[in-house]
Amino acid sequence: MENNKGTRISLLIKEINGLMKQSIKQMFDETGLTTPQIMVLATLSKYGSMRISELSEKLSLSNSTISGIVDRLENQGYVERVRSRKDRRVVHVSFSEKCRRMMHGDFHRIIEQNLEKKLAGADPGQIDDILKGLETLKSLLELN
Repeated sequence: MENNKGTRISLLIKEINGLMKQSIKQMFDETGLTTPQIMVLATLSKYGSMRISELSEKLSLSNSTISGIVDRLENQGYVERVRSRKDRRVVHVSFSEKCRRMMHGDFHRIIEQNLEKKLAGADPGQIDDILKGLETLKSLLELN
């Protein structure tokens, strides 16, 4: 029975992740951006210019994966790679002017507001239950 619950939790997480990705993708359909590209742009929107390694850490993806995503975003004109003036070996990824105009600097807020709208139909007790359950699951996973 316990394995069954673990499987059910895993499947629910996978389904929720898929639904959230689908929702985000629909918001930006006209741009032609992929979900990973959107997540990189949202991270840059929230935290500002950063190195590939910092993006990798924030998104829990490998440096090579992030580098490939950034390459495609750069080719599409959404981001720029900028060398540090202090240390030319350090390269930061930042928004291009095209990207700034497209999102008015609030890319991450657009995504956060989308989830808020979806949760608007829930009563406060349900939201508290969801948060408590997710926090408990996170704590349990961190222990192991």
